[in-house]
Amino acid sequence: MEHNDAVRLQAVEKYMLGELSPDVRDEFEAHFFDCAVCSFNLRAGIAFATGARQFFAERRTPVIAMEKPGWFAWLKPMIAVPVFAALIFLVGYQNLVSIPHLKQINSAASEMEARPWFPLMDASVKGSAGSHIEVEKGKAFSLFFDITTPPRQPDSIYLVHMKDSSGNILTTERVSQQMIKKAVIFNVPAGVSEGEYKLVILDQAGGSTTSVGELPFTVAFSSQIQQH
Repeated sequence: MEHNDAVRLQAVEKYMLGELSPDVRDEFEAHFFDCAVCSFNLRAGIAFATGARQFFAERRTPVIAMEKPGWFAWLKPMIAVPVFAALIFLVGYQNLVSIPHLKQINSAASEMEARPWFPLMDASVKGSAGSHIEVEKGKAFSLFFDITTPPRQPDSIYLVHMKDSSGNILTTERVSQQMIKKAVIFNVPAGVSEGEYKLVILDQAGGSTTSVGELPFTVAFSSQIQQH
């Protein structure tokens, strides 16, 4: 993805809202790691969403002092009616468009900020069980790792399957050749159980699939004391 494509697609905004298709999201993630403008805009968007969330939380209803009638009191209804109508339109627009849109961005930004990240190492480095990941129960998290095996063909696409101990595929992500130039990010959805898992990496090209490698890891829930 080129920068002009990202601007045309409004990729930063749609990425924060989760509105990009998986393929486009992967291309944009590969792009913003190398694009200073998109990287800055994404960080600024998250900072704006965080500030907006704080603003709405701290917002108070202003108190309007009553004024005594003056010489031009008869003129005020003539001015107040169109002003009040404009105010109703503005409030309605905020409630129907602006504020829900900001809240949606806030929610996406909060999820991005709160999601923990863990590196995955090869089993030869971490042992047969691979990396040990301790995460809060019911919480989504992200894994990052390197794919060092070069693609077999110019049109090769890497498939990364997350499998449980029974061999069931829980989720899959597609990784382009451009994306393996940096650390690959794999998003694990919320709701996984404790146990042993692995990421199976495949090179898919020309109608055939070849195994590239496996990255085993173990998930354990962290014990946290809930305070009320």
